[in-house]
Amino acid sequence: MATRKQKISFTIKRFKSFWNQYKKSKRGLVGLAIIIFFSVIGIFAPVIAPYAPIEPRIPTSEYPGSPGVKIATRLCKPFWYKYLPWIKRGLTNITETFYLYGNVMFNSAIIHFIPENQHPEGGLDFDKAAEFPNYMPSSHKISKLIGVKAILPDGKPLFFNTSEWQVRGGRLILPNELVLPANKLLQMCTNATMFEVTYTTGVDLVENMKIVKDHKFTTAESRNEWNWTSSIAGFDVQYDDKHGFTITRQKESGCLNITSKGTTSEDATITIWKEFYYPYYQAPTDLFIHTSIYKTGPSTITLQWTFIRENEELTVKTVDIAEPNKYHHLVASEFTSNSTILDSIFSTPGKYKFVVKLKIPAGTNVAIYLDYVDCLLYGNIFGWLGTDNAKVYPSDIFSTLVHGTRVSLIVGLLTAVFSTFIGLFLGLVSGYVGGVVDEGIMRFTDLLLVLPTLPLMIVLTVSMRATSGYISMWNIIIILTLFGWMGFARSVRSMVLSLRERAFVEAAKAAGGGRLHIINRHILPNVFALVYITLAMSVPSAIVTEASLSWLGLGDPRLPSWGKILYDFNRSGVVTTKGLLDYWFWVFPACLAIATLAAAFVLVGYALDEILNPRLRERR
Repeated sequence: MATRKQKISFTIKRFKSFWNQYKKSKRGLVGLAIIIFFSVIGIFAPVIAPYAPIEPRIPTSEYPGSPGVKIATRLCKPFWYKYLPWIKRGLTNITETFYLYGNVMFNSAIIHFIPENQHPEGGLDFDKAAEFPNYMPSSHKISKLIGVKAILPDGKPLFFNTSEWQVRGGRLILPNELVLPANKLLQMCTNATMFEVTYTTGVDLVENMKIVKDHKFTTAESRNEWNWTSSIAGFDVQYDDKHGFTITRQKESGCLNITSKGTTSEDATITIWKEFYYPYYQAPTDLFIHTSIYKTGPSTITLQWTFIRENEELTVKTVDIAEPNKYHHLVASEFTSNSTILDSIFSTPGKYKFVVKLKIPAGTNVAIYLDYVDCLLYGNIFGWLGTDNAKVYPSDIFSTLVHGTRVSLIVGLLTAVFSTFIGLFLGLVSGYVGGVVDEGIMRFTDLLLVLPTLPLMIVLTVSMRATSGYISMWNIIIILTLFGWMGFARSVRSMVLSLRERAFVEAAKAAGGGRLHIINRHILPNVFALVYITLAMSVPSAIVTEASLSWLGLGDPRLPSWGKILYDFNRSGVVTTKGLLDYWFWVFPACLAIATLAAAFVLVGYALDEILNPRLRERR
């Protein structure tokens, strides 16, 4: 027991002495602080990041009957953009550029407009230009067309009256055939004529909005959110705490109960609405509506979702419900591809009504229960770093970045440990045993050293994926370990060749010590300082290599990593369609995280080298 206490006490004294030396290295302290910072992020990633890193969605328990609702739309900007003073908000003038291409065929003029970002410098022939529409599609809803100017290929400007152009659907600009027919336009302009269109629009940074506060009707107070009217007398809408839809192992919630006092003599319309204020000048990018409805009786009733602003009314979707005595979970979503619907609903800030209409045929005595009634409006800003461009479930880039910390640390540390252990073992055996064993190990080491590492890693990862269908994080660790031990093995061998000729080793041999005893008790402690340094210096290489493979699309697609963020950005085509500076927050934080964590281990490695390397150790 006394010996054990002495060993523990001696170990503590050695650690204190080491720490006193390490504290004198400023870059070592900086590197250690960065590693601790990333380690905390990796450990508490599920707490720090609110959403799943891959295909995040609102759970089904919030909206039954749906496979999961997306948390945001594609390519959202960070929420803190709304605090930047130079970001345009409100009514503003926008100028967009298009190129005209046209031809006269069979006495009929055909024209096409190509957006500036899709027009090559050398121009297009008419066959390729024919793939584009005969109108100029604006990127925002047009509140007012201010002016249209053409710049001919020779640089001569040509101005048009706004009456010569018309706007359809709020976004499509095309010549007014009554004033400016296509053949007249082609007489005035030649192919590759540039058109500058200026219009007024509402530009804003829109956040996600949940219209209904308590869409599950968990309390009786939730009934107060809603107002209702009926086209005929005899109906009542009340809160019901017994017939709400219940998910397994979930506490039963309430609902709205719509009942009639008797059989209706004529068709009836029950209108239930929730008032809300929409504060933005720009329409939402998408919306999601959900309603769970239960009815009794054989008659078919109709449910209709509608938005009302002042005297304007727009129906979003109409659904017929025929089957009785069961809950029907109804959904309306995915309006991103048809932005004109959203523009027509939410044109300006103001008070709106979200309306649920129930049309009940005559001769019906029915009871209806409504539950999980909600409407989500999706904006164009979300989270700390916005969202990516995944089509179905866009990912929160911040959550992916946070969870990627864990992957990089695991891959870096385990690869360093495994490769260092292999290199240490083979270096000790090769250096001390010598002879044929030394020759065989070193020639195999030389063979792996001269192989092109990255191309061979790519071949191995592709082969593993072709064999098993995917490649996991552990496959990556094995591949990195396989090519990460050779340099350390040669360094250990060179030290062992020197140590085995020392007097203390000869004395151990004379005392009858065996090979294993001498290696374990005399050689290994003298090379262990090199192990600590190599462990620290091997991690950056593993982190960068894993990120490189993921960036090339050779990582695990189900695993969030910093390299996968770069791969998704590269595959998205955002650089060519929107520009790198527009979505810098998608790629730069991941690059900065890779560089910072790798540099932190390098700084720690330099600090350890100064302390443990006798040639660099300062005099004490």
